[in-house]
Amino acid sequence: MPSWRLAGTELEFCNCDAGCSCNFTGWPTSEVGNCEGWGAEVIDSGHFDDVDLAGCRIATAQWWPGAIHEGGGRSRSFVDCETDEQFDALAQIYRGEVGEYFELFASTYAEPTVVERRAVDVTLDRRRSSFSVDGVGFAQMTPLHDVVSGEEFEARIALPSGFIWREGDVAQGERIKVDLPGIAFEHTGKHAVVAHFDWSNDTDSLSPE
Repeated sequence: MPSWRLAGTELEFCNCDAGCSCNFTGWPTSEVGNCEGWGAEVIDSGHFDDVDLAGCRIATAQWWPGAIHEGGGRSRSFVDCETDEQFDALAQIYRGEVGEYFELFASTYAEPTVVERRAVDVTLDRRRSSFSVDGVGFAQMTPLHDVVSGEEFEARIALPSGFIWREGDVAQGERIKVDLPGIAFEHTGKHAVVAHFDWSNDTDSLSPE
């Protein structure tokens, strides 16, 4: 099996309340009890065997009828890269064909992830970060605010054994929108996180954060 590793910054948005209880209990806090996610990764360093993946950007829309672990979900990813080799490598990774993180998520989908090559525009600005994919959707986060004073405040979640990320800065999804066949939603004022990620199918190579 090819050896791969991806590390960088992730923007995560969903339809749960701020903090996303799926990270703790496994059950969403959305109004209808389902899970709708929209996220992007900016790869600072990474490889697929000898293919360098640094600088690539990927956005993924996800939908499940209930909790993630109950399955029946759908997923669609969009890869922004320079070469065909990079796209082929990331398509294999994001379809869950080469182990670990993505293979686990693939087991919750009713059908394989569709992966397309398309421009992904990302702005990294901590709790004001955003991204968009032309013809698909966009997401903008904003800092949380004190309900009494109106002032911004910082919140951070630490998950020492988390497999998506270990420590994330919590924000609010000012507005997110996705318009795809079978995956379409729009939300304001819901969960958002910006975090460092480090994923690999060679777990022995991962250093603790």
